[in-house]
Amino acid sequence: MAFSSIHVLYLASLFISFPFPSQGDLIDEVCNETEELKASCLEILRNDPRSSSENLVVLSQIAIDAAIKNATGLSPYVQSLANKVTDPQVKARILGCVVNSDDALLHITQAKQLVATKQYGPANDKAHLANLALSTCDNSFLLPPANEPIELKQATNWLKALIVIFTVITNRFG
Repeated sequence: MAFSSIHVLYLASLFISFPFPSQGDLIDEVCNETEELKASCLEILRNDPRSSSENLVVLSQIAIDAAIKNATGLSPYVQSLANKVTDPQVKARILGCVVNSDDALLHITQAKQLVATKQYGPANDKAHLANLALSTCDNSFLLPPANEPIELKQATNWLKALIVIFTVITNRFG
């Protein structure tokens, strides 16, 4: 029996009606959970060539690598901000943020080691500790003089965002 044009149209409509998964579905699912960070999440995960595997393990590695890269430069950056400040109270708070940045880097580095051994729950816990260290920095400016340099706030917020992306991924491991 030969295929008629009706059969061909029917088969074509079946293919259109049932979309096949396309690259990015897992990334879309993950990044949809990050709400206001979605655009950054999509950019970070999709721009890494490793993401083509559409694998949670790989996505967790991409996210933690981005966080480590950012955290590595944060402490020296915060130190440079402290060097520009003349108010001794504000300067002391910023120097406290240098310590917080170092703590965050330590926790993120430990999270990466845990990911390498597939210990996603403990890695997630370390990421939360890194975010806590960064929040401690931000919170030190809640009382007067509350002159947190905007550059400091932006830098800590960006690293916290990277960590949130990582924790969303590691939460999917159960």
